[in-house]
Amino acid sequence: MSLSAELRYALDHLRIMNRYAAYAHAVDTSDGDAYADCYTEDGWTDISSFEAARKLAAAGLVSFMDERGVIRGRENLRKAGGLVKLHHLIGNIFVRSIEGDRAKCSAYFVVFAPDDGKVEHFGRYEDELVRCADGEWRLQTHMDIALYERDRPLPPLA
Repeated sequence: MSLSAELRYALDHLRIMNRYAAYAHAVDTSDGDAYADCYTEDGWTDISSFEAARKLAAAGLVSFMDERGVIRGRENLRKAGGLVKLHHLIGNIFVRSIEGDRAKCSAYFVVFAPDDGKVEHFGRYEDELVRCADGEWRLQTHMDIALYERDRPLPPLA
């Protein structure tokens, strides 16, 4: 790999890692616009692995999520990003591959509740990101894979 290719690859890694930080900050501050901006125009997130999300989706209690727990479209992402008030810690970001303007990544997350500081849930992200026309990397597909959920009815809402 040439030096210029190595530098581009390193810069892509940094931009992708910054996207994960922007995602955490957006959701933790309930900034729906910033959260939606973390995704491509056709991007989506699947939170169906969380029992609380499945229950809300199945009952039709939230308008931004389909019956399976998938959130599609900028307006729905904006609503979802402005709803939950939690504290995310994202780490072990692993850029599995970058091929042209597409990347496959994994990361672990731990989410703390703002009311008592206890772990609300943790798990793994499995994502595909795309370099957009403005040069920014954004999530096209974002899979939340729950590995633990705290035993209480719903996480704190904003």
